[in-house]
Amino acid sequence: MHRRIRMGFLVLGCFLAMVTGCATPSGPLAVLPMTSPAAAHHNLEGIQQYDAGKWQAAKSRFESAIQADPDLAEAHFNLALTFHKLGSHREATIHFKKASELAPANKEIVGSPAYRNHLGLSSTLEKHLSGGYRY
Repeated sequence: MHRRIRMGFLVLGCFLAMVTGCATPSGPLAVLPMTSPAAAHHNLEGIQQYDAGKWQAAKSRFESAIQADPDLAEAHFNLALTFHKLGSHREATIHFKKASELAPANKEIVGSPAYRNHLGLSSTLEKHLSGGYRY
């Protein structure tokens, strides 16, 4: 009996490790300053503000990055994350969509739980594990 219980916990632990280990982190994404140094600089400043919990300042910096390079998918993604933190889910969804249109092969963007939740792509298990909902 105890062996079956231990085996059950082992299977459950492996399953949870597999599911959470495959999840993509939902933090802001940095970029190299190769094509647009100004956009990369604003994006990095936005990440610093985001990490400090200064959502309005982060929003402003990510918007500046997008103004410097409208095709910078990471800045759109980061702005979407910031709108999510601010509770502006309609705006977040718009920028998540734009980020995925600009970089459909970027797994950090399209695999993000926040992205998947906003676009209604999350499974019930993903929603439960991430605490996310469809916006």
